[in-house]
Amino acid sequence: MDGSFVPRNNIEEAILLLMILLRKVTLNRIEWDPSILDHLSFALSVSGYLMILANQLKELLPGTIHRKERFYALALCYYGAGKNVEALDLLRKLLSNREDPRHVPSLLMASKICCENFSVTKDPGVSFARMALENLDGRCNQLENMANFLLGVSLSAYSKLAISDAERVKRQSEALHTLETACKLSRMEDPVVLYHLSLEYAEQRKLDATLHYAKCIVKLEVGSNVKGWLLLSRVLSAQKRFLDAESIINAALDQTGKWDQGDLLRTKAKLQIAQGQLKSAIETYTQLLAVLQVHSKSFGSRNKLFKDKRDQIRNLEVEVWHDLSYVYISLSQWRDAEACLFKISGHQTILFY
Repeated sequence: MDGSFVPRNNIEEAILLLMILLRKVTLNRIEWDPSILDHLSFALSVSGYLMILANQLKELLPGTIHRKERFYALALCYYGAGKNVEALDLLRKLLSNREDPRHVPSLLMASKICCENFSVTKDPGVSFARMALENLDGRCNQLENMANFLLGVSLSAYSKLAISDAERVKRQSEALHTLETACKLSRMEDPVVLYHLSLEYAEQRKLDATLHYAKCIVKLEVGSNVKGWLLLSRVLSAQKRFLDAESIINAALDQTGKWDQGDLLRTKAKLQIAQGQLKSAIETYTQLLAVLQVHSKSFGSRNKLFKDKRDQIRNLEVEVWHDLSYVYISLSQWRDAEACLFKISGHQTILFY
């Protein structure tokens, strides 16, 4: 028929068919089958259409799915779409006394959102994580591990709000304890827990312990995660072991594909600057800009699923031009420095003070 939607691929056809079925359920033409929503949720999620999924959930007739399940699924959609404040508001409604204040998945998710968006929520999520631990009461090791992990990260953020040094040290100590508990519960096999434990030791300037756990992360992940390599090199850099740190970055570059080398190359350039190797740093930054240009072209024609990746590339590119301008200023190469700043500002005139 004229004006009808023609699917471009199998995923779009699957979404169309499932949405037709869901509409028939709403119109009481067919009986409710939970697998329809399960498959539609999967198809829309992997396609990056989480807000469309949220709209489908909102259109379901009351009683089709449990109210608690609807709230939680909507919160997941908003969180996945980057609408963290809206997701947290939904979770707070779900956790109200009128709904289910003991719903552990919602408590954990609320704590996670608070940890990740502390500057926006102004709530580190400590109370949510504590309540999750109380309601679990040792019934599930995996969830208890997650609750301890989130409590540790929340307490670490909470320590930054402390007015007195004594209060800050107390919160940091408790954060370290809960992260170590999470580490024991996961048998030292969860790289995310190890990473944040290492970060907490670094925050408290306990660099030997930080280095130990950073090495554990790289060993556990067999060098497959860039974050582990970066953490290890930065700890060595903090110990003024610049040559060792650069060797770690070079090893990471040998084991990493071009797509993941952005932060590694930038760290390498900064290490070269720290060692006074400014010309080598310029070469490294030039190599990094070439990699970013390839990234921009590759993601430029993709759909909104890659929007965050594109934004990340643009932000990194701006930071690289800033770094490069400072290197040229150190070398008194004013025209080159001006050219770098022009790339950022887009203005013809750059004033130096």
